[in-house]
Amino acid sequence: MESLLRTKSRSLFTFVAVFGLLLAACGGNDSEPSGDNANAKPAPANQQVLRLRLGSDPGTIDPQVASGASQASIAKQIGAGLFTYDSNLEIVPQLAKSQPAVSADGKTYTIELAEDAKWSDGKTISPQDFVYGMQRALDPATASPYAAFYYGIVGALEYNTALGTAKEPKAATADELASLRGNVGVSAKGNSVEYRLVEPTPSFLNLLTIWTSFPARQDIIEKHGADWTQPANMVSSGPFVLESWERDQQLTFKPNPHWSGKKTPALTSLQVKIIPDDSVAYAAYLAGELDVVTVPAPSVKQVTADPELSKQLVTGSDLTTVALFMNNTAAPFDNKLVRQAFGAAIDRNAYVMGVLQGAGTPTTTWIPDGMPGHNADYGKQYAFDATKAKELLKQAGYENGNGLPEITFLMVASPANQTVGEFLKAQFKTNLGVDVSFEYLEGPQFGPRFVRGQYQASIQRWHADWPYPDNWLPSQFSTGSPNNVSKFSNTEFDNLIKQASAETNNDNRLKAYAKAEKLMLDEAGLVPLYNVRSYTLVKPNVKNFFVTGVDGALKGDLNFWKTFIALPSGK
Repeated sequence: MESLLRTKSRSLFTFVAVFGLLLAACGGNDSEPSGDNANAKPAPANQQVLRLRLGSDPGTIDPQVASGASQASIAKQIGAGLFTYDSNLEIVPQLAKSQPAVSADGKTYTIELAEDAKWSDGKTISPQDFVYGMQRALDPATASPYAAFYYGIVGALEYNTALGTAKEPKAATADELASLRGNVGVSAKGNSVEYRLVEPTPSFLNLLTIWTSFPARQDIIEKHGADWTQPANMVSSGPFVLESWERDQQLTFKPNPHWSGKKTPALTSLQVKIIPDDSVAYAAYLAGELDVVTVPAPSVKQVTADPELSKQLVTGSDLTTVALFMNNTAAPFDNKLVRQAFGAAIDRNAYVMGVLQGAGTPTTTWIPDGMPGHNADYGKQYAFDATKAKELLKQAGYENGNGLPEITFLMVASPANQTVGEFLKAQFKTNLGVDVSFEYLEGPQFGPRFVRGQYQASIQRWHADWPYPDNWLPSQFSTGSPNNVSKFSNTEFDNLIKQASAETNNDNRLKAYAKAEKLMLDEAGLVPLYNVRSYTLVKPNVKNFFVTGVDGALKGDLNFWKTFIALPSGK
């Protein structure tokens, strides 16, 4: 997901063959950088430097703890999973030797490791490293934001929730925790990792592409604790190793010399500069200081019309939905009619064409186009309609906004969000007669408040960690789920999610998820606004660079180890 915190979370059927067909339909990048990648001549080693940009310091790069888009992009460089995606979003082995052996009931996956899978210090990556990594992710003390995604593994739910929550804590002895840890259905079998599932899970292989499931070195982590990700201490299972980290300035990576026996990355240095302002980053690209940059919304029209820049443009579906999030337990948004009124008061076309300069597609549905389960008709009853919005607010008991509690939107501080805030203020004033205010916080301050539900409303996004509805509905809207930041709670929705999770027929599973999504949208658990379309500028000498719908904050992050810098044509 560009998850809710990516301002940053972020899909195997019972039979693997079915999964491959579905992902092929999802599509990957729409275009690639111009030039002949196959015939391009690599530049000398001292020129193999790729310069990228993040909008904020990732804070943590620990794969079992990472959740935001920035964190995820970095985790993919220093870690690797059993599987990954190719440029068309089809699942392919990464540290696995081949596709898994799946039991007849679809509940047991046995995955053999590639013989050449090694850590950056030369030590062989073992099945036990994957066992330890998953146990660590599920450890209640780790507080992994994505732990709930793995509750389909036998014993995972019981172990991860053994201490309860801050509001409803539970007591568990060290022996009880150790027993629960040992009961988690992940084990080493020779040179293979075995995963035992509670029920057949349609997206299980997708879960094994996510950083949360990456292997972890128990000896390194126990020796260094939270400092194991520092450059002097880190060992990497991924294509790169962290060389230096200047907080809020730059992260620099060098190639992992033992990168799984695959071709060692051609890049000799991966430099990730921290540049908070989109326009500053864009200017840095134009000045030749960056090799890749996301085009700021106000510049999209300029870039697409420019004869030279348009040749450097890579576009694609981002599998991201931006929505109006409202805390369903905080007044006045604990009233469904108020949520519906605010949703109908936003002119999505004006948002996309004005604020975003066309860099998006208006939507009223949560699951984005290009994914199984997408239905463009869902939520249309709350498409922009100022008259209807005012009538809904009147039905809620707040005619013309009279008596409505003060409303403050919580947002991450950025120039782009300031523009969004001004647009929404005008929308709600004009279309509802309501004044709203905005509180802007830096990312590290925003995240904890948002996750804990200490907000009334916000504009946030969800980006696909994997392209299937179970990455878009259960964790986000099930009652009591840790990722349910909107605090939506509906018994019928919960039952539909349970029905979908237990369903072995994919068509029936998708139907159950569709009913759940429609119900949530009918109740205005949140209000979708637009789907993101990515616009990325890539220098002409950057080759083998691919953008996919599951990239994090660093576009192309799945394949930097394949990317290289070419000599100018003709040399």
